[in-house]
Amino acid sequence: MNCANKTIQKIKMNFYKQVLAFYVGISAPFRLRPRKKLRFEIDIAANCNLNCKGCFHFSPLVDNDYVNPDELEKDFRRLSELAGRKNENIELMGGEPLLHPKINIITEISRKYFDGNISIVTNGILLTKMNEEFWQSCKRNKINILVTSYPIKLDRKLIKKTAKSYSVKIKMRMQVMSNHTWCRLPKDIQGNQNIKDSFRNCLIANFCISLKNGKLATCCLPLVADRFNNFYNEKFITEENDSIDIHSAKNIEEIYEFLSKPIPFCRYCKIQQSEYGISWGISKKDIHEWID
Repeated sequence: MNCANKTIQKIKMNFYKQVLAFYVGISAPFRLRPRKKLRFEIDIAANCNLNCKGCFHFSPLVDNDYVNPDELEKDFRRLSELAGRKNENIELMGGEPLLHPKINIITEISRKYFDGNISIVTNGILLTKMNEEFWQSCKRNKINILVTSYPIKLDRKLIKKTAKSYSVKIKMRMQVMSNHTWCRLPKDIQGNQNIKDSFRNCLIANFCISLKNGKLATCCLPLVADRFNNFYNEKFITEENDSIDIHSAKNIEEIYEFLSKPIPFCRYCKIQQSEYGISWGISKKDIHEWID
């Protein structure tokens, strides 16, 4: 990258940081307010075929780990009962969800219990290789497909054409990411961060709500910390009140109230030290991709 391009990139990143800072400020009150409608995401596949460095879900540290459809159905049934089948948004993701060998069963289960928006969030690499059964299942169950933006080559025209031929709604995020627009949220392995400040300034708290094994958390981290701990023999400590048991909750309002409050795990996130504009790349499984 020449000097002129570096200058332009720096200007872009400074602008990006200012926009994010503004958004954090105006969105903070909403984070602290209980939601009115159910939304959550679930890693149906913990592993990934892209494995970005510093992955928020620690996917590069996991091999072939897929959600059990029977367990998922039990959790979806319970949440459906609590929410009266109503949902704002459900995202089937990972890792890379298209790696799940029974993804067609999962799409059927998802629509069986919920009436609102349901999407598969994918990096898109496998979309041109998915069989007719997959596309028919997405069409039949009105499952949308959301392709995230990475600096990789995709046959975007073929993907759109295939989705259109099956009348499946697809959204391909603009290919704006370059090799220098990645971000990183460093962790404090000692857990000395201010919990309330971390929650208030977090863009994903009470928005990217995560479901795993019958528990909901305001973000995925307390539910996936074991991936990091197992790989590095470290100890991000998760506590009982880092998540809420959906099978023990009295009603959906209790869940919404819980998700709008800081959790003990927030002490590990260095929100104020978040980095933007760093180089994107494939993980080398270096622990310093996640902690300083």
